[in-house]
Amino acid sequence: MHSGTFKSALALLGLAVLGCATAATAQNDASDLDALLQGNGASDRPDSAPGSADPVPERTPEPYAQTVPVAEPAPAEDSLARRMFRPAREIEEIIVTAQRREENLQDVAISITVMDQEQISKANMTTSADIARYTPSLSANTRFGTDNATFTIRGFTQDLRTTASVGTYFAEVVAPRGQSTQTSGDGAGPGTLFDLQNIQVLKGPQGTLFGRNTTGGAILIVPQKPTDVIEGYAEFTGAELGGLRGQGVFNYPVNDRLRLRLGIDHNRRDGLLNNVSGIGPDELADLDYTAGRLSLVWDVTDTIENYTIASMVNSDTNGSTSQLYACNNLVENLTEVGEYDVQALINGLVDLIASGGDIDLTNPLPGVPLGGSPLGLLTFQACEQQLADQAAAGQAGRFDVVSDIESASTDIRERRLINTTTWTLSDTLAFKNILAYAHLHTENSSNVFGNRFPDPSDLTGRRVLGIGHTIPRTDMPVTRQETWVEEMQLQGESFDNRLIWQAGLYYEHSRPDGFSGNSSVALVYCDISTIETNDPSQYDCFDPLAGIVGGPYRYQVKTEYINKAVYTQGTWHVADPFSITLGLRYTWDETRGHGVKEFFPYVLTVQQAPEITVQTPTVKSTAPTGILEFAFRPREDVMTYAKYTRGYRQGTVNMLADPGLDTHNPETVDTYEIGFKSTFGGLVPGRFNIALFDNTLTDMQLQGGYVSTTSGPTTAIFNAGEGTSRGIEIESFFQPLEALSVSLSYSFLDTKLVKSADFCSRVEAVGFIEGFTCTPIAEAGDELPFAPDHTYVAHINWTAPLPPRWGRVDMGATYAHTGAQRVAATSSSPFAVLDGFGLLNLNIGWTSILGAPYDLTVFATNVLDEEYVVFTTGTFRPLGIESRNVGAARFIGARLRYNF
Repeated sequence: MHSGTFKSALALLGLAVLGCATAATAQNDASDLDALLQGNGASDRPDSAPGSADPVPERTPEPYAQTVPVAEPAPAEDSLARRMFRPAREIEEIIVTAQRREENLQDVAISITVMDQEQISKANMTTSADIARYTPSLSANTRFGTDNATFTIRGFTQDLRTTASVGTYFAEVVAPRGQSTQTSGDGAGPGTLFDLQNIQVLKGPQGTLFGRNTTGGAILIVPQKPTDVIEGYAEFTGAELGGLRGQGVFNYPVNDRLRLRLGIDHNRRDGLLNNVSGIGPDELADLDYTAGRLSLVWDVTDTIENYTIASMVNSDTNGSTSQLYACNNLVENLTEVGEYDVQALINGLVDLIASGGDIDLTNPLPGVPLGGSPLGLLTFQACEQQLADQAAAGQAGRFDVVSDIESASTDIRERRLINTTTWTLSDTLAFKNILAYAHLHTENSSNVFGNRFPDPSDLTGRRVLGIGHTIPRTDMPVTRQETWVEEMQLQGESFDNRLIWQAGLYYEHSRPDGFSGNSSVALVYCDISTIETNDPSQYDCFDPLAGIVGGPYRYQVKTEYINKAVYTQGTWHVADPFSITLGLRYTWDETRGHGVKEFFPYVLTVQQAPEITVQTPTVKSTAPTGILEFAFRPREDVMTYAKYTRGYRQGTVNMLADPGLDTHNPETVDTYEIGFKSTFGGLVPGRFNIALFDNTLTDMQLQGGYVSTTSGPTTAIFNAGEGTSRGIEIESFFQPLEALSVSLSYSFLDTKLVKSADFCSRVEAVGFIEGFTCTPIAEAGDELPFAPDHTYVAHINWTAPLPPRWGRVDMGATYAHTGAQRVAATSSSPFAVLDGFGLLNLNIGWTSILGAPYDLTVFATNVLDEEYVVFTTGTFRPLGIESRNVGAARFIGARLRYNF
């Protein structure tokens, strides 16, 4: 749908609604005007923005929202002015499950951001990456598209080919595992953010109650549970870029003991990126998924409840790619005579001899202004030519990219079944059993760097230099993994409720149901369409370097994960104002890999005998994690706390690294945190929460790059680092008037990679080319990646003082600022730090239009059309090119909902 057409339709819709309102008013006598001016007890309710979450009383069912007693409604004779400036009522409690039980947010000694479904909808959040936009301290890496986003909290990030550092849980069950060869699984995929109770972002290690791979924190996604009333809604959204979304939810109590809830969500949108290559899809970064969810609650007896969730997601898109934007001209660098440093060159040669031949490809000749790896000699001229050709053709716009893969796509199939049985044994003891199954199937094909560098010797123009081309195999997907989870819990209260405790056993087994794999082209000229045949005999490639550093290859892998744990945690209320919490978890992890890589070297245009590498790495790791916490409550509405927590991320395998580099060990984090939480009434009721923390990460899993003679440019993970992360987080909500609410969330992060050991010595053991091309991606002294320095989200919401018969009109504005953040090492790119940016969102909603069961919402995201970058590849010096991912433009839409 074109922007002008959509805006015209939106204007006509607004005029039609306004006409209905005028007609309805005209049919009433003068008492209607008096009702507006005098007030008839209109039901105003506060609202909040993503980031501070003030649940909506009318829309938030029990038990996740418990209402604090409020003041009596104003008498009908109140004037309009009095209603507009009426003091606020007491604010509502927010119920969270951050400690595996329902508690008031203000009673939990964790820094938490909570969002309810209404806030999610008003912000038009459709992918998991959107959660990070409204949560300070949380960042998302969207290098492989928003469908495969990974999360970072407080600077603890998930690199390519590591496990998660932020655990994502849906209905208390961890997200299904994916293969480590590409980013998949471990997060909230498409079709998750609908019909939810809330989203809870827990900041800091959660190693006791949630286990391994939560060194940064955890994201809890809580779906709506079936209720005991017949209710539901049908919703339609229209937006720019041909955006169309339809949702439907139906809740039905079958009888006194059986309740079900069915939800369907279909969402599609044209691509944000324009593919100007003329090959493959014309648009990339599109949206097209269908999600379904069936929930069933069965009260087996008065003390036994069985809760089952079955869900499915089918997502079929054209995938995404990066935008090429900078080239490292090594020849031009060498002409800068004044930049030569003879002494640095001598020192560098001495160090080279002393180290036995260690060469840093980002600076191979210290003192000589080469400015990058010799590999850049293969790329910089073609890079400059591509950018020049795009500019000459008028194809160098903000969203113009190049993808030369005919089959470019990202397809996801996810199935989940979760069964939770809760048995209330007595008033002080309950048993819970969680059994879950998930299956994840993904396919991906993309040009990672967005380049098309023609082979100068190919007069047909079909062969291009492959750098980051990932191409699907016709005989297997990228991921096909099934995950089983079994967890048993006991929760209880003892000693006259002075001790609140829980204990549990955990088992998770994730295994492939067949090989997963892909094909790729690395530093060799190939006709990409011949690689897509998956038949090596059909490959058409040319390698002037005779297979020394590159060639086409394909792989097939299996990765199996086994996780076991036992845990317990208890809070002892020593005296009324004091409590102590102690928790301990012990985890056993095992990861097994089996992989086959086939490398097809070329001498000029002649394919040589394939080189086959078989790998069977295994990693076992164990670790204790825990918590020690002291809390002091001088008043019922005030809490201070101090705590120590330890988190752990498991060691695992990396199936695309060479033998000897294909495993890495666990990392641990030690966190010290103090916090203050308060809820207050008075003239301006609200909440104010603050946390100060100091994290130390040891045996940090760091990423390094090199060129493998069996699989081209690749990465390896090694344990050599120590990092620190210190900062402050604030969550606040204020309601100066009943019709006006304001919220502010803020975080400041001061992060640093303290040390990084010698990664290249391990790489040299693999081979000369590997050691020669070794490029550590992390550098001591740098900030940790994806850790913005200052981030804040500010929101204001105003409710118009209308009489009840008119419905309710809310107007909101949200400004989200993300500070500067590092995404690559200083040594790898001059573009390693992204600029900060701010996004302004607006929404206006009319609920129960003229007393009818209809709601209308108009929303606009990035209203000021801010241009910003969310990722850059950090390959300027290692590969001679730099590519980036850009953020979305202004987006306007409207949503109509029918409630029953």
